[in-house]
Amino acid sequence: MCQPQHPSVSTPPTNSSSTSFVNSIQTWHLNSAAFTVVATFIFVQFRALLRSFLTRNAQRMVRASISSLRGKLSEGADRGSDRRKSSNKKEENGEEKEYVDKGVGSDLDMAIEEHDNILQQFPVELPYHPIKLTEHEMLKRSQLFYEQMKSRRSVRCFSSKPVSIKLVQNLIKTAGTSPSGANMQPWTFCIVQSPKIKRAIREVVEEQEQLNYTRRMGAQWVLDVSHLNVNWNKPYLTEAPYLIVVMKLPYYLDEQGERKPTHYSEQSTSIAVGILVAAIQNAGLVTVVSTPLNAGSAIREILQRPINEKVSVLLPLGYPAEGVLVPDIRKRNIEDIMRIY
Repeated sequence: MCQPQHPSVSTPPTNSSSTSFVNSIQTWHLNSAAFTVVATFIFVQFRALLRSFLTRNAQRMVRASISSLRGKLSEGADRGSDRRKSSNKKEENGEEKEYVDKGVGSDLDMAIEEHDNILQQFPVELPYHPIKLTEHEMLKRSQLFYEQMKSRRSVRCFSSKPVSIKLVQNLIKTAGTSPSGANMQPWTFCIVQSPKIKRAIREVVEEQEQLNYTRRMGAQWVLDVSHLNVNWNKPYLTEAPYLIVVMKLPYYLDEQGERKPTHYSEQSTSIAVGILVAAIQNAGLVTVVSTPLNAGSAIREILQRPINEKVSVLLPLGYPAEGVLVPDIRKRNIEDIMRIY
């Protein structure tokens, strides 16, 4: 007997492939997140270690450089002491020292203060202590300084009144505070007081200036300076008690004679000259900036300066002659030289 057939109840099929795909996606996201966290941690630790390593190496290099510099400065000081002893012996024997030593320039060591010791420890950085002034004091000082500089003029007639060598040293030290590219201080200030050397410099300058005025510069230059009453004759180069010859150094020479280039020597030396001119005015002395065109090499040879020094400008230094006259000129107004953005 046939049994009645009941319709079978079937369960709906499950999509096993879809479930597996979703699970794999979730696992991939978890793995990616974990990898990102681990990679970030490793990168941070590596960067910290690298920074610490570089800092320690940099500090060691700086300390080594400072130690080497102090050693060289100490050797230079010893050599300078030996030169001074030798110079004193020559003076005792009656020998005249007409030219200065190539390595040290003029011997102006008579008034060096203790706080100018160049063998002090040079820190990498140190706290800056600015001058603290009220706004009223700042305005007052700036106005007084402007009034003082406004009276500055280029003076070409000098008194024979002597000038203290200590005063000259202070002026040069002030110029030496000037900023310079990489703090390489690419300058040398030659102080000439010997009448013989001043006369030799004047002769080569006037010889070249006569050619400049008659042949090289042209008629336009002569016309442009005619109202200033200047020409190729430069008597002030020998009349002034001192003649400062400013030398710029495009490069230094090490003990082996190898060149070490300086940075922005032209701009750095020009800034130092500007500070020197302001210091001269502040001290109550006068000068005139003279550019010895085409005479630099001859002047360097007269002063027996090394090949890496080039003449920048000449600055006769002294008191103005009694009743000296200067051209009646005017400076441009503030509205003509200043722009505010």
